Amino acid sequence: MKLIQFILILLFSSFVMGQGKKNEIKIIGKITGKIPDIIEYTLPIHGIDYFGFTDSAQTNASGNFQITIPLEKTSFIDLSNNYQSYGTLIVEPGMLYKVSINTEASENKFAVESPNRKGQLLYNHIPNRSMIVGGHFVLETKKYMQDSIPSAIKQKIEQSSEAEMAGFKQLLKEKAISKEFYNLVEIDRDYFHKGIQGSLAFINYLFVEQNRNKLSKEQFGEMWEGIFQLNPVTNPKLLSSPWFYFYIENYLRYNELILEKIDTKVLAEFQKKGQIHTHNINNAKKYLSGLQLEYYFAAYVYYEAINKNYEKELITLFEQFKKEYPSSPYTHFLEPVIMTIIAFHNKQVEPLNEKIKFIDNTSNLNSVNDVIKSLNGKQYYIDIWATWCSPCKEEFKDNTKLYELLKSKNITMVYISIDKESREKQWKEMIHFYNLEGYHIRANEKLDANLRSLYGSQSMGIPWHFLTNENGDILKKNVSGPSQIENLEKQLGNN
Repeated sequence: MKLIQFILILLFSSFVMGQGKKNEIKIIGKITGKIPDIIEYTLPIHGIDYFGFTDSAQTNASGNFQITIPLEKTSFIDLSNNYQSYGTLIVEPGMLYKVSINTEASENKFAVESPNRKGQLLYNHIPNRSMIVGGHFVLETKKYMQDSIPSAIKQKIEQSSEAEMAGFKQLLKEKAISKEFYNLVEIDRDYFHKGIQGSLAFINYLFVEQNRNKLSKEQFGEMWEGIFQLNPVTNPKLLSSPWFYFYIENYLRYNELILEKIDTKVLAEFQKKGQIHTHNINNAKKYLSGLQLEYYFAAYVYYEAINKNYEKELITLFEQFKKEYPSSPYTHFLEPVIMTIIAFHNKQVEPLNEKIKFIDNTSNLNSVNDVIKSLNGKQYYIDIWATWCSPCKEEFKDNTKLYELLKSKNITMVYISIDKESREKQWKEMIHFYNLEGYHIRANEKLDANLRSLYGSQSMGIPWHFLTNENGDILKKNVSGPSQIENLEKQLGNN
């Protein structure tokens, strides 16, 4: 009798460990390696997981954290820090998840204890499992850019999808994952792979004018139309996919460019007048409604705001969103990014920092050597950036430490922007907003070409930081940015 009681207690304890309250989930985590101050997690509002709508939890000195999230249906939750994903959970209401994260491991950084443990592990080995990891359909589209037969493209994509799902089908057969878990993965992968086809069609459309398209207008038009027939945007399942935003974005492009036959020159004119975002939202309103439109509207404003181009138009759209959706749960996430745009424009009326210096007579500065020789100094830390480069602007957060380090080493700061002439105004405004102390030059065509030659590739990756002597000769071709100040200090110390 005592043995039976003991077994029942064990079974009950095991059951409790896997359960939480009916309409919420709980995540208990442990981080080893470099421990961040906070861990960020996506919030599946209405069951939709979007990388921008996040909350955060504090980690203690030992790397422990705890998260409780209200949840009505099986959803995705991504755990990250500063847009660097640690791993993705597929969670079901009422469940408890134990998560282990090793930030310094090269493999198996993310482990989950849950009833669907094997499925969690398999899903996290998919390279393009989330927007934080994969970024967009475009990265996967590159695999098919040279193919010119639509049926062959579709077959390859279908084979890729089937290969990804094979392991989950086996786990379902073995009852190692729940049916709800499997269904959500299936929706996710199905919309992702259909999205690849849509992205491929769009790229071929853009390449027509350059004669670089591999598919004819008829071919990519039919392929584009076909994905929305098989996976329509009206399908309620789409709202469960983390790829909802980009899939809808592709659908709206199809309607605008193929069905309505709107010339890209018209869209360029909207862009020039500072009305492109308003146009895009108005276009969305023609094809979306209800929860889909509310979500897309909010996600669009958020996504464009975090690109940090600081368009005033987004402030207007945010005010419009609040009027149309006065009780929207998304407003909470939009407010901080919109406040940053407001701060950007308020900053422009303040005096410019006297330590910000624009290099004069730039038309004859056609190389790094020319630029450096026009200045007075012994060594120079060069930051190659652009106003459209989000990672470049992310680095600026740590500039205070950078300036202190460079001053202690008697190294002069030089920023070279590869922005086009049309972005001259944005270039100067961003320098003012980010308070970029040092010398500034916007590269002309010859200087731009010289930089790419020094980098060793026409597709130069930025931000790019390097060190030169007083003649502009490169001493160290690649050094760390301000976000890795300790590593940079070591690199400069060895110079």
